[in-house]
Amino acid sequence: MSHPPHDPSDETGGKMRVESIFDHVKMVRTHKVSGVVNLPEFREVLQGIYAHRQFNPDMNALWDLRHADFAGVAPEDVRSLMQIVVTNWNRNGRCRAAIVVAGMAPYGISRMYESQFGVAAPCKIKVFLDVNLAWKWFEASDDTVDAMASRPLRK
Repeated sequence: MSHPPHDPSDETGGKMRVESIFDHVKMVRTHKVSGVVNLPEFREVLQGIYAHRQFNPDMNALWDLRHADFAGVAPEDVRSLMQIVVTNWNRNGRCRAAIVVAGMAPYGISRMYESQFGVAAPCKIKVFLDVNLAWKWFEASDDTVDAMASRPLRK
């Protein structure tokens, strides 16, 4: 039996939604994005996160994009988002940012985003297909993070 492909807009009525949780004990802020990504709204969300009273630039960031639809976001839009992150985070810290996506197409696009940051990145950035691997990456020592797999390896 086949199922129709997952449509992130089904869960939000098509509107973009971002839920953020700041966990000061684990030093992780989690952002769950769902629905169709609207670039002007996403810019406002990013600026709001960096201006939030609970924002700590040393916190790790988990961006859960598994239920987000970025189909309408162009490459020049990604560069614009990167500029917002670099300008507002204003940090070159020891923190890590994990981007979790669902599927190989979003994985590839997100890896391009990761590589475009280069030395301008405010922290270490890695794209994952598995949220559990992202959490393990946060917990890993600095010596092992670069060698960690970002997607489950085939047996």
